[in-house]
Amino acid sequence: MSIAAALAGVLFTALFTLSPAEAWQESDRQAYNNKMALLKVLLDGAKHRATDSGDLETLCLLMSIGNDVTLRYVQLNPDDQQIQKRLTGMRDDLTVCLALLYNPAMPPKR
Repeated sequence: MSIAAALAGVLFTALFTLSPAEAWQESDRQAYNNKMALLKVLLDGAKHRATDSGDLETLCLLMSIGNDVTLRYVQLNPDDQQIQKRLTGMRDDLTVCLALLYNPAMPPKR
């Protein structure tokens, strides 16, 4: 059997055995990953800016957007335990950011 024939067989099997729901889940995860990759770039810049100039508002805002995007993904895909754990960590990080923003003299407890 040639490699091309084997690949065609695998592709055919994948196309016709995946249910539409599974295909959508993969699309949801890819869309989520794309959004979070873009947010990560923005968040890295905001972290540098917060360190350099004390601009915590932008940092907390971007963290909040990341939380919203992740929450929406989890609502659409409640079985994705990995992302649910990530959301918990992201919420904790946002809480720390907001605590620093509103009480800069009082360091948050961890």
